Amino acid sequence: MSRCLIILILTCLTTSLSCQSVVQISGAGSMPAQMLSTTKLHFPEPWADATRDGFPLSSVEQIEVRKIPNSSTSEFYFAALPYGDNHYQDEVYPDIPPPQYSKNSFAVSFTDGPGVRTATQQEWENASRIVTKPRMLRYSGNDDSTGEIEYRGKKYMKVGKYWGEGWLSPRGKWLATFSYTAVKPPPDIFFGGSPRTGDIFWEIYDTVTGQKVFEWQAKNVKHPTSLDGPVAWLEERYFLFPEDEDAQNFIVVTLPEFTPEPNPVTVKLPSRIDDKGQRIPAAVRHEAWTPLVPLTKEQAARITAPSPTELFEVRVSAQSTPGELLLAIKEETENRAQYRGGRDGAGDYNLRVFSTYYYALSLDDLTQTRFASKEEWERGRKLGSGSHNPSLDETIDTFGGKRRAYRPFPKTGASWGTPMALNAGKWIAIFSYTGEQGANATGKLFVDIFETRPGNKFSSTALPYTGSANALFDAAVSIEEGYVILPLDTSFNSFVFWKLPGGVA
Repeated sequence: MSRCLIILILTCLTTSLSCQSVVQISGAGSMPAQMLSTTKLHFPEPWADATRDGFPLSSVEQIEVRKIPNSSTSEFYFAALPYGDNHYQDEVYPDIPPPQYSKNSFAVSFTDGPGVRTATQQEWENASRIVTKPRMLRYSGNDDSTGEIEYRGKKYMKVGKYWGEGWLSPRGKWLATFSYTAVKPPPDIFFGGSPRTGDIFWEIYDTVTGQKVFEWQAKNVKHPTSLDGPVAWLEERYFLFPEDEDAQNFIVVTLPEFTPEPNPVTVKLPSRIDDKGQRIPAAVRHEAWTPLVPLTKEQAARITAPSPTELFEVRVSAQSTPGELLLAIKEETENRAQYRGGRDGAGDYNLRVFSTYYYALSLDDLTQTRFASKEEWERGRKLGSGSHNPSLDETIDTFGGKRRAYRPFPKTGASWGTPMALNAGKWIAIFSYTGEQGANATGKLFVDIFETRPGNKFSSTALPYTGSANALFDAAVSIEEGYVILPLDTSFNSFVFWKLPGGVA
């Protein structure tokens, strides 16, 4: 059977865009043949402006969705935010006003097709916010007529002439792309440069396989550039995109059920010691000589203290398929006193030898690891990586005075880690442990990952440890807001690997 997806393209003509339809996908790869349905969600009233009685909102930037915790019902509660959520900074800083909401809200059930009713204020207030906001991915071109969206080693092309946005689902499973075809008018001081009519295109991709699972288009649409949002992802199961500028009518795509990828994954690297107990030659060997005279014993002890094994640089392989991460592990393999002769500088020295090993990890299957050559390493593209370990009590100076730099994130373990956290840009990993500290101590360490600004929890992981949990926390590394690595031993023979949505194009 051909590995190409056979997709029946749904075409909704002219101005209304309203339709109900079914997309037949003949599966390829691991995805079985299935039906993807679309339905229309209509809110019975316009979104009401809470600041002007009797007036609708003039625009809607975002839709917030809530659910009642531990409720037996399957209802979602919707409200409109005309100016967005401002990352809910009011939850941290009392002097910042909360987001502005629509005066009305609606309860929606998707059990037997979208059922909608007006929600009460008490229902809305009793419900808790769920994560539905997409993560925006940008195209790579110099302007909106060129380029592609690249994510996790896969490239996605536009269907229309011009790019809109790429909307990644909150947990990174799906990518929805918007594009359009229209004649752009010259820039106008009064009306801007947006086209009056055009065709719009939506595609949804499975980011694990790169396969397209949904395709939709509409012809002769008024103001096509205004219809790329607001959008919402519900539990990685539904995708909602607007069919009018007032965000009163939405197309709802029911996405296929799937088994989530394991996240995090435990990765074991090939041993640097062969089966005869001999060290495997490193790709790079570097010697460091330090004179021990005229150092005091305390100075010599400090300078010659063993250096921890570290992951000091990360690259991505030059070839796009299969995509691989390249890791450079630097290990101190010799540390001894040695006399060094010569006319100048003869005397006792400390010799330290640092050996660098290169490894390749398959991004399609992280359990597939191997040694990489120096040539592969040199051809790879360097990624930003590091260990920024902030204090959660840190403050910053602002026009409003000193403020907390971070939300008061909770810990899971009995004791805070040292360091307390690893800053991964839009993400933050919180470290804690329960157990003793010491060379032979045992216990559990905990890594809780949150979105840094809005504070949404992404995952919570518990792992056993022996020795020092803090030594493992201190060696943790983040990679371009897309991955977090925590070693399971101080020799970096194995580690835990988290994939975070939105990072590493």
